[in-house]
Amino acid sequence: MLWRKKVSGPLVAINHKPRFLTGSPHFGEQFLKEARRQGRRVVHWEKDVKPDIILMIDWTLDFDRLEYYRSQGVKVVLRIDGVGVKHEQDPFKDNRVYATFQKTDAAVFQSEFCKQIWLRCFKLDKPHTVILNGADENIFSPLGPAENFGFRHFMVTAARWRPWKNLEQMIEVFLRLEQKDLGLVVIGADAKVPPHPRIKATGKLSHRQMAKVFRAADLFLYLPWQDWCPKVVSQALVAGLPVVCSFKGGTRELVQDCGLVIRGTRDEAVPFEPNPVNTEEAVAAVKQILQKGERCRPRPDLYLSSMVKQYYNFFEELLAGRLK
Repeated sequence: MLWRKKVSGPLVAINHKPRFLTGSPHFGEQFLKEARRQGRRVVHWEKDVKPDIILMIDWTLDFDRLEYYRSQGVKVVLRIDGVGVKHEQDPFKDNRVYATFQKTDAAVFQSEFCKQIWLRCFKLDKPHTVILNGADENIFSPLGPAENFGFRHFMVTAARWRPWKNLEQMIEVFLRLEQKDLGLVVIGADAKVPPHPRIKATGKLSHRQMAKVFRAADLFLYLPWQDWCPKVVSQALVAGLPVVCSFKGGTRELVQDCGLVIRGTRDEAVPFEPNPVNTEEAVAAVKQILQKGERCRPRPDLYLSSMVKQYYNFFEELLAGRLK
């Protein structure tokens, strides 16, 4: 006899069409997979069904579709990942995030930092909450196969590399350490690294490949000028890696007591101005964690399963009319 999996909770539609057979799922794909694993009902918003909730993974220009759903009584929730400001003197100009926010009923911010930057620029007159990005605990478990690239010890960093991710300074921190048994592994596309026998650039890896690297590494180094709530840091922490990170942004909200936070030179400046950290302090922080030689404590608060439950709790409170 075949048993059908019990489904529960509101029917949620997301505005990002999931890809299949990808090793590096984006937020919407991870959300959909985990929600269905929990017995939740999730569809793409182009399906010919009336959902209870639309979760906007990011901004949209399809305002007609939004207005149609809202006219049918569907609640729309926007996940706010950055504030979308393109013109410092006029934060509303060409701002697709703000334009989408105007068409929604509630918001989920990726970090308290993201919320505070929003409040500097705009009103926040709708129900809202903060839910940190999670990592799939089934993939990024501390237990499993590991890949150390032949290094006795190594630190790792990962991103889709752009100038504000500040890879150049992370490489400088590594070189200042002058530790002959230590390597640096750089994961991600477009990484510009110098020729060096103890620096390994892997290019883009699947999540399962990244997890193998994290299990073998000694620490995760992440020093961008600013970041809203980097999923890769959640992944490193769930895998058990202590983190050395920059102060500005939501990263430190993820790290908590599982690493060390380094102040930048312009932490109070407007978003995305160059903001290098104090290199000597970063070097000292890395040395401290390497000498301690410990993995970080378990982080069930950052599990993808916990994150999805928080979203559904928020949806249910919104539908019940208990949010102001």
